[in-house]
Amino acid sequence: MSDQHIEPELTVGEIIKLYLSHWRMFALFTAGLFAVAVLVYVVKIPFVASSTIVINDSQNSSLQAFSNQFFGLSKSVQESKKGSSLLSKHIEYLKTREFYEALLQRIQVRGNSPLITMEERNGYDILKTNYLGDLDKPEKRVQVLQRLDSWTKINIDSDFEIRVSAVTPIKAMSLFLSNSASELAAEILKKREMNEIARVEDFMAKQKVDADQKLVQLSKQLAEMQNKEGALLPLASKDKMGDYISDLLVRSNEIKLKMAENNKMIEYLQRGRSSQRESALYGVGGKIEALRIENSILQTKLGQVQSSIDRLKRDAKELPFAAQMVDDLKKKSELEFARYKELTTNLAKLEAQKLSIDTRFEVLERARWENTLPQIGLLSLGLLSLLLSQFVGSLVIYFKYLWNPHVVTAQASRNLVIFDNHSADPRVIIENSKIKFSLKKPEPKPEEGDKPEDPQKIAWNVVNVGQGTDVSQ
Repeated sequence: MSDQHIEPELTVGEIIKLYLSHWRMFALFTAGLFAVAVLVYVVKIPFVASSTIVINDSQNSSLQAFSNQFFGLSKSVQESKKGSSLLSKHIEYLKTREFYEALLQRIQVRGNSPLITMEERNGYDILKTNYLGDLDKPEKRVQVLQRLDSWTKINIDSDFEIRVSAVTPIKAMSLFLSNSASELAAEILKKREMNEIARVEDFMAKQKVDADQKLVQLSKQLAEMQNKEGALLPLASKDKMGDYISDLLVRSNEIKLKMAENNKMIEYLQRGRSSQRESALYGVGGKIEALRIENSILQTKLGQVQSSIDRLKRDAKELPFAAQMVDDLKKKSELEFARYKELTTNLAKLEAQKLSIDTRFEVLERARWENTLPQIGLLSLGLLSLLLSQFVGSLVIYFKYLWNPHVVTAQASRNLVIFDNHSADPRVIIENSKIKFSLKKPEPKPEEGDKPEDPQKIAWNVVNVGQGTDVSQ
């Protein structure tokens, strides 16, 4: 305790000097952490290869715009941000095991294709040698699928793009895996939407055939009812019915009048005949015979007209029901025709939708060798190691300065109580509020020849009673 001394608070300049005085420690920390960063960069940092799938719609494709305007297809890819949209469901499917099963098959097929580059072929050879062995074993196949899941990342990058990234320890393998996954993802998205359109098309085609058959059936029923022998359905309306009845009655009356006239003429002619026998073909006899023949013909016509009137009276009770059936058949026929017409229009739109889907998903940019980079660059690791070295060095300096038992700072000396060792009387205690300290630079130590004061005469204990200070006794 006798070697304690008070030093003033550190200023910015003193802190800088303090750091500069420990430059060897900072250099050592920086070199060590940079060496660790280089080792991590070489051994652990994976390579990232990214491909881009563009989603065409009316805003960025002339074909999609034509389909939208001409056929009324108004689907927008900006709905892809919604959780319930069809595209989001497709993205979720690309994270399932079925997709990675298909990706595993695509890797084997594409790896043997002569169209891939040398870098991709090298990546396939590495992948096949190190990871694709013994795929017949279920546990080994599951491990490979899990690795593909961890290596492949598929996300919606923007309103019009899907980014397919492959993160593997080897650059060539990342390049090959990214291009294989992007090609497969675009094909699967097209295939899924095509399958849905095909199901809708099959349903509409069946509905169209059904509507066509019902139209034919209704037309036959309607024709049979209207063309039935003796059918009164063409006269089912009130106006036609009235005209028909009036015509029948007029004809009946005309026939009766004509027959009455002929009868009167026959009576007149018979009164003027002589008792002599006359020919039935000439003269008055012939005239009378002609009138009788005419009356016979008129009687037949009158019978037919009267029969029509009687049948009309008989069928009048059934006529409204039959007319209602005809109206129902006509309405059903109109509905089926409207349905048939709408189905035909929608089938034409589905054909346009197929053309639209075929060009909706397109691999816009494939991963390239020069763009396949480490996930974290060496410069970033170097800057990170520099920051860590500064932080660790600052902690070392701070704790070294804080735990120095021979330093009492000016901040820590504000709240002090002084006790006299020669008296236990509490009145001797002097409160710090009544004492003014004037901190100065520490005076030089007395030379060896100077006689120090007797420590038994004046002895002080400095005790920190302040709140939250950094004093060290």
